[in-house]
Amino acid sequence: MAQIGHPVVGDIVYSNGKNEFAIEGQMLHAKSLDFKHPITQKQMHLEAPLPQYFEEVLKNLRK
Repeated sequence: MAQIGHPVVGDIVYSNGKNEFAIEGQMLHAKSLDFKHPITQKQMHLEAPLPQYFEEVLKNLRK
């Protein structure tokens, strides 16, 4: 992502070297995941909202 001008916030290896938001770890999030359970073979669907601190960083980036 950094190569195309969109570094992942908190990525210390491939980012632009900045950590303006004092994030520990990469700001990566999957809104939803779908997969087949390896034991039951049941189709699984999981959803998770963005963590609050993600929302705050996004709000600051949009300014």
